[in-house]
Amino acid sequence: IPAGVTQTTNTAEIEDDGTHGDDPTPENNESTDPTPLTAAPDMTITKTDADITTAPGGTITYTLTYSNVGNQDATGVVVTETVPANTTFTTTGSTAGWSCADGAVAGTTCTFTVGAVAAGAAPATLTFVVVVDEPLPAGVDQIDNHVSIADDGTNGVDPTPENNEDDEDTPVEAAPDLTITKTDNGIE
Repeated sequence: IPAGVTQTTNTAEIEDDGTHGDDPTPENNESTDPTPLTAAPDMTITKTDADITTAPGGTITYTLTYSNVGNQDATGVVVTETVPANTTFTTTGSTAGWSCADGAVAGTTCTFTVGAVAAGAAPATLTFVVVVDEPLPAGVDQIDNHVSIADDGTNGVDPTPENNEDDEDTPVEAAPDLTITKTDNGIE
């Protein structure tokens, strides 16, 4: 149902051919019945990192897939990402249009304005790419990322808000690489 439609109206009309005279009350030959519609957008989003394992200095490309599985169009749709801890955002490989600047640091909130999403339309995708810090602090073995999607609520409350967000944990292979050398400075 298009955005803003809250009811449907049906009109029935009856008339005869007038062979036996005019209808004395033509005002009751038509009836209209409005029927309220229960409709709302239902936005969903999922995130994947393609099941990669990364390392310090590596990149993680998150593919975000969103759709409106509701029965009414959504308006004012916005996707929200936060640059994960121990990473920075990069525009290289990211879908153009994120609110963050290249190099945005961990903790920065980034948004992508989608706008209107038709009910039942094919899913669409965005990419959000980060670079893992190098070196990493001791004990960091994964990068945790969270995404959410919301519409402006103009066309009703999302009936299943629990599918409006997703998390992805990407394993990181990092370890100290210690070296030592010893010399006696050539003393005999």
